[in-house]
Amino acid sequence: MLPHGLALLYIIGGLLLELRATFDGAPRNMRLWANSGARRTCTAGATPSILPAMIQEIASETEHLRWEPEPDFFRPDYQRALNCVFPTLYELLGKPVPGLPTLRPFLPEGSLRPARRVLLLCLDAFGYKELALSSRLKALYRDYGTWITSVFPSITSCALTSLFQGLPPSRHGLLGHLIWKDSPGAVVDMLRMQVVGAKASLADSGFDLQQWKREPGLLESEHARKVKGLHLMPANIVNSGLSTYTYGAAERFAYVELLEGFTKAGRMLSDIETGWVGLYSPLIDSLSHVLGGDTPQMQLAVRQIEDALQWMAGSLPKDVASETLLMVVADHGQSTTRIRLPLYGEPMEWLEAHTRAVGFSGRVMHVYLGGHPAGPAADWLRKFVGEAGRVCDFDEVRDLTGPGGEDGWIRQSLGDLVVVLREGTNWEKREPGQHPYASRLVSQHGAMSPEEMFVPFLCAPLAALLMD
Repeated sequence: MLPHGLALLYIIGGLLLELRATFDGAPRNMRLWANSGARRTCTAGATPSILPAMIQEIASETEHLRWEPEPDFFRPDYQRALNCVFPTLYELLGKPVPGLPTLRPFLPEGSLRPARRVLLLCLDAFGYKELALSSRLKALYRDYGTWITSVFPSITSCALTSLFQGLPPSRHGLLGHLIWKDSPGAVVDMLRMQVVGAKASLADSGFDLQQWKREPGLLESEHARKVKGLHLMPANIVNSGLSTYTYGAAERFAYVELLEGFTKAGRMLSDIETGWVGLYSPLIDSLSHVLGGDTPQMQLAVRQIEDALQWMAGSLPKDVASETLLMVVADHGQSTTRIRLPLYGEPMEWLEAHTRAVGFSGRVMHVYLGGHPAGPAADWLRKFVGEAGRVCDFDEVRDLTGPGGEDGWIRQSLGDLVVVLREGTNWEKREPGQHPYASRLVSQHGAMSPEEMFVPFLCAPLAALLMD
């Protein structure tokens, strides 16, 4: 038996060797200092990413979506993306929309059944990691599910607008989260519909948000007005911010807690003869940002949703349940953060001095030059970001937003330069606080990793939830 002191040295030596092996195997940008002086920081305890098994299962089907300039990035497929959900919903309600792509070619045969009602359960950030933690939804997915893609950028304001308007971002105009708009001439928070730093929303200031639109979305069309649509969302966001831009003719209703939302959804399904009832929940997204998407806490949250959904289905009259389809969809997945690029201090000061403005869609940076030369900004960004991402000019990323639309109008918000981070990397825009209980982002989205881009889509008879 070794003396205590010598044993301790052996233990310390082993730990140092293990740490060195981990460090040497890390991406180069995690080990270097950028020319700008910004230091890369790695999340404590971080390990290399392992794709969820359910994403690995669809790898052969998604290989063609690798983005040629960066094969580790995956592009959206707007023939199989969020913008196809509502055309599919209307078709299964017997009200097909001419000229819009649907998910019919990709759905299992059992999903393609006419219905009088659809319950659309939109679970923000319910990606494949989260689906793997479920039991009932995972079982239904095997028989009634498929994969679809998010949009670019894979951020909530952009993705939900594509979902409910049936349009790619190139045509609906919300091309990110914190993005520039020539009117009002500032970076706007698209969730709050408020200029960054302002005290009041644009709507409260008398600004007409609808001026940003170049064409009506699906929920603003005459077609949609003929189909009853009721949509539930948390009370703190209903009839404000994004909801005033995105949901068109759908009637919007509030809930305080999720179980109340399911209770109201059940009553609505029972009350309408035909149509759709939507229920949006940000629970999974909120928890994933601060706790991670594959944690025990996340499994508890998923179980709560499944239990409430099954209870609601069981509480419906049998004829209502048997004539209702359940659609479950997410706007995007999440990428677990392992490497952080500190932007606070000198890096942000440099950007502010050499651009008109900078915006963000999660792990995507939008750079608006406003007359400043592109070369110095692009060179500085490439040195700062290193191997952690790709610095693109507008022409390189324009088609990622979808077909159609006007290039100048798209560029206004997407940016003259766009920085897309690699999987596992995120911006650190503020110096981390020292409080031991402060929340800190541990996962983020917006970019093009498979975990963000590919999301499960479920279209099943609601009554299937009640079968053993």
